[in-house]
Amino acid sequence: MSAAPAGGDRLTQEAMAHWYVRLLANGISYHDASDVIPRVTSWREWCRLWIERGDLRREEAEAIAREGRRLSAAEACVRAALAYHFAQFVYHEDAALKREAQEKKVACHTKALPDLRPPGERVSIPYEGGALPGVLRVPGGGKGKPPCVLLIAGLDSTKEEFFTLEEVLHDRGLATLAFDGPAQGERADLPLRPDYERVVSAVVDFVVRDGRVDASRLGALGVSLGGYYCPRALAAEKRLKAGVAAGGFYDMAGFWAALPALTRQGLQHAFQVSSEKEAGERAKALSLRGKLAGLDRSLLVIGGGQDRLCPPEDSRRVAEEAGKAADLVIFPEGGHVCNNIPFRWRPLAADWLAEKLR
Repeated sequence: MSAAPAGGDRLTQEAMAHWYVRLLANGISYHDASDVIPRVTSWREWCRLWIERGDLRREEAEAIAREGRRLSAAEACVRAALAYHFAQFVYHEDAALKREAQEKKVACHTKALPDLRPPGERVSIPYEGGALPGVLRVPGGGKGKPPCVLLIAGLDSTKEEFFTLEEVLHDRGLATLAFDGPAQGERADLPLRPDYERVVSAVVDFVVRDGRVDASRLGALGVSLGGYYCPRALAAEKRLKAGVAAGGFYDMAGFWAALPALTRQGLQHAFQVSSEKEAGERAKALSLRGKLAGLDRSLLVIGGGQDRLCPPEDSRRVAEEAGKAADLVIFPEGGHVCNNIPFRWRPLAADWLAEKLR
């Protein structure tokens, strides 16, 4: 596992022990990580310092745009958006500061979309009288409409964090639809719901109506908490042909006490309850027990042997309960979501999805 830059108080050190490699895997440069993190002397400073880094990267993007280099400007906008994203990802100390980072992230990412390759488009997915925001990216060059992978975020990830993963899928001719569900990103106003299959069904309904991808060849890929949502959705939503659960779990109650304080705090906010104890009670519903019986479509379960958040034993339990429908890959050296070895699991998952959605 890559060592995080030194510095910070206990919470900062805890965050980096668990998530430093996630920053690097998902688009934060080693330079920015090495420069910003050692200056975080207190966890309360984390969000502000990363917002400042996002502002710097946004200014660079604007300068590049003035030179007429549209693709480079879009890529720089994405870098800014990622800095804003990681400013607030597990941060709950200052609601106004978190909101500022979230809003700046969305603005930068949205500005980048038209000039990315393939380009992206913000979409609005009808959901229970409101809407979920999404980003649809459709690669060109193939014959007919491409298959599409729904990207399901975790507890503190959002649609914007999928950029580097999207590239691997697009290179294999797969369209992507990343979205914020309840308690995620722009829809943090909605409480977390364990029955996320209802959310995924609304997204599938949108894809069918939208018509830009082949709705008969839909897959899903979920990471972390999304790796719990994905198998549950695959079992319930028959219009999905295949799913990948990366760094997910079988039953959160089994490892609740071992979760980092920042994760338990994040779940308290996501469930919109007043205490960590109540969040722990609500988390008992985050279980796949009895949900995968009779699964008749393909599921790839990916775990990390060194995962200290979602134990590899849980990945094995998911695959065991899914039976013949499941393929299981445990990378012995992998951490949470195997973010320390993205070059191993992401191509594997993308190849597997491309094969299943042919």
